[in-house]
Amino acid sequence: MGLGFTDGLILPRTSQPQIETPQNSYGLSIRQMAALGLSDDSIARPLEANEELITAKACYSSDKVHENTRVTPRMGAGTGAAPGQAPPDLPSLLLDGRICYIGMPLVPAVTELVISELLWLNYSAPEKPVYVYLNSIGSQGPDGQAVGFETEAYAILDTLAYIRPEIHTLVVGQAYGNAAMILASGKKGSRFSLPNARIMTAPPRMNRSFGSVSNMMIKANELEYNTQSYVDFLAQYTGREKEQVRKDIGRNRYFTPPQAIEYGLIDRIVQPEDAVAIEEKNYELLLQQANAQQKGQQRVPAGASAEGGY
Repeated sequence: MGLGFTDGLILPRTSQPQIETPQNSYGLSIRQMAALGLSDDSIARPLEANEELITAKACYSSDKVHENTRVTPRMGAGTGAAPGQAPPDLPSLLLDGRICYIGMPLVPAVTELVISELLWLNYSAPEKPVYVYLNSIGSQGPDGQAVGFETEAYAILDTLAYIRPEIHTLVVGQAYGNAAMILASGKKGSRFSLPNARIMTAPPRMNRSFGSVSNMMIKANELEYNTQSYVDFLAQYTGREKEQVRKDIGRNRYFTPPQAIEYGLIDRIVQPEDAVAIEEKNYELLLQQANAQQKGQQRVPAGASAEGGY
């Protein structure tokens, strides 16, 4: 007969089609599966996902390790958070202590974060001071090349002058260029330095560029404007004459903390034996109060008002 047909062969009829079982699964032979303690049912059966086990909370506050979770770390005693809660990030803890830490060069991303923190601190408690910690090289790298715009520091200075809280500044490690200007902008009597910190004043610089004479003249005028603004700010904060300040910033000038006090950049050197006033907070109690308040709001009927009436 035709192709695919055989004389006298009758195929049996079944109600369900027969499917041949593969001899291996996921690249494992039958012997390998048996050695690992696996069976066909355990491999073919898909993993049953539980909605309660795949949430973010189950990864750090669950008492048992399930097949959907890898590690279950828990907060220990004395860490500042209740057991079972996610550890807070350090910038948030510093911000809660009204500390704004600048530990990177003044680039747009850093300026955006610093200004946002200052505005939030001004909104949360304008009667309390703001502590600005500095460990920055400003807008210039170690080789004297500009890594950011000079206007980044001016934006921070304008924000410091705009907000209502008092500004306390402290240099930790180094404050170079525009960072030294921010250091000197603190409230008189509240500008501090650690004993081994280094402070340097440096004039604004522009990286080497090429172009037409007109464009070079525009950049030169902008550089002169930034230099004059730098001189004006330093003269205002240090109490020195502008002519003297402009002469002093002609080249990089380094200051030790005692020299910075004499020049007017800082007011005091913080010694290790000095007592530091830190506002202590019980974060576990605050968390319990917040949870209790949230549960109380959920129990209020939909038609009830804040005073308890309907």
